[in-house]
Amino acid sequence: MSSLRNIVAFVGENENGILRQFSKDFMALIEPDGYRGHIIDLYSPDSLSSLTAIAQEGIVMAWGHAGVGARLELQGKNLWDAIKVPFVSVLADPPCWIPHNHFIRAHYVANAYVFAEWLHIQRTLVRSPQYSTLIDSVGVVPQPQRDAIPWRERPQRMAFIKTGGNPAARRESWTTLPPRWRTILEDAGAVAVRRSTGDVTDVLLAACEEHGLSTEHRLEILFALMKELDLYVREHRMTSLATALLDLPVHIYGRGWDHLSHRATRARFHPPIDAAHLSSVYAATQFILNTSPNISSGLHERVAYGLDARCCVVSDENAFMKKTLAHVPTFFGIDTNSADLADRISELYYSQTDYTDATQIGVDLISSQFDGKAFMLSLLRIADEIRAADAFRAQIPDDLAFA
Repeated sequence: MSSLRNIVAFVGENENGILRQFSKDFMALIEPDGYRGHIIDLYSPDSLSSLTAIAQEGIVMAWGHAGVGARLELQGKNLWDAIKVPFVSVLADPPCWIPHNHFIRAHYVANAYVFAEWLHIQRTLVRSPQYSTLIDSVGVVPQPQRDAIPWRERPQRMAFIKTGGNPAARRESWTTLPPRWRTILEDAGAVAVRRSTGDVTDVLLAACEEHGLSTEHRLEILFALMKELDLYVREHRMTSLATALLDLPVHIYGRGWDHLSHRATRARFHPPIDAAHLSSVYAATQFILNTSPNISSGLHERVAYGLDARCCVVSDENAFMKKTLAHVPTFFGIDTNSADLADRISELYYSQTDYTDATQIGVDLISSQFDGKAFMLSLLRIADEIRAADAFRAQIPDDLAFA
């Protein structure tokens, strides 16, 4: 490892400052090891001068969620290649969301995937010449306020912290698409929403094949359809859960619920929570509700952070969650398609069971399997690999390396 110890995280626009907060909290975990974390907001007018000042001291690694910062340039060349500093893109969302951030012709920019599904899409569809790999550990920053209020004394019974979305409005927007594309989305959507939580890529590819659309060329079309399907399934799932909450005194935080909020009898809708205050909300809540992205190989951070905060967590579940959380008595898997979903949530809401002591099992699981420091060390390992690979470049022509 180089003696240079500065680490730079890049952020841009994101919901409620969540990525800024994540970046700050994660880098703080390795500060005792001599690293110094910096956050650069690309929307700040002094972002370039801030980066220049840090670069003059030396940077051991730069990183950003969703590839933010990976495409910066210096005199027409990728910045990270120009200054020979490894940049690690932490990619948790599917490549169809921001495809160009998954394909960058730069030796010093690595794609570090949180979920195996997205690395598979990289290998089979995106095929970037970049260094692409899985992150060793999906990390969680330890909850500093988890013990402030014992579970049995927490003032907020149940909360759903989620940006909403209207699946009916999304389907209506498909009417502007060419008829065959719309048919593909309708067919794929009908299948995907009935399945258990998990990757839906195969559903879309099957619908494309059924309707004679090649998935080997014009990836911008495929990825546009894939993103629509991904969002539709998410919105269908979250709307099903929120609908089941309308007659319970549940707190729902986030924008995008106008299609449901007027129907609430007892549920209360609130504006989004700034990410800096999320820890205190979790630490004051008994049950955290969740719906997941379309993944099969991991769990969403709301589940991990909820368990680490000594909350009970109520969530849809994929194959990974069913296996990993089977022994956790404070995790409650639900099926958002179930006809008795509202009854199930109501049963949990009015349950008299005291889970105060049982919450320790969830805390222990997260600390052992989802260590935030291990996550940061994984990024540093990837950065070391990028740096080490520079010695091999003379052995292969650049056009072959980036073929």
